[in-house]
Amino acid sequence: MQVFVFDFFGVICSEIAPFVLPKYMTQEQAIAYKATIVRDADLGAITQAEMFERLAKIAHAPAAELEAEFWSYVRIDPEMVALIEDLRNRHRVALLTNALTPFFRQIAAEHDLERLFEVILVSSEEHLAKPDPAFYRLMIEALGVTGPDCVFIDDNAENLEGARVAGMRTLLFEGAARLKQDLSALTRP
Repeated sequence: MQVFVFDFFGVICSEIAPFVLPKYMTQEQAIAYKATIVRDADLGAITQAEMFERLAKIAHAPAAELEAEFWSYVRIDPEMVALIEDLRNRHRVALLTNALTPFFRQIAAEHDLERLFEVILVSSEEHLAKPDPAFYRLMIEALGVTGPDCVFIDDNAENLEGARVAGMRTLLFEGAARLKQDLSALTRP
């Protein structure tokens, strides 16, 4: 049986940091701070509060304002939720996300999303993050399958490369309609 492993931000939920940070700094700075400060938080090296404090100093804005901005961008795609609900009737489904634990877990609880997945691995809890192949291997191990049994779905091509190195098959997420077509081709008897 195939296992479908989903990314969260950019697939099920809207992307956030790439939209919020450029409101407070140049695009180049936003990219740099997402790759350093946000990445440190994603790895659990700093807390969510520390991340917002560090970003606040750079953005010259209160940490609470930045956090509120992050929350204002949270949008769950109902079409993706329905697709996953349908898929899990016939297949195993898991979630692998680079995220801050409090932020992700609150979103998941508020939208009743944890019920959709057999296994959920959050980067800040595991101290590993995509595209590190070790993070994908941890998922494979948690599921008790082999890499080729897994299809990893992400909107970021770099993350797909890490999954391929770990032995997973991959699909680039380009919207729910395209994903339905791609999944249909994979799941045909």
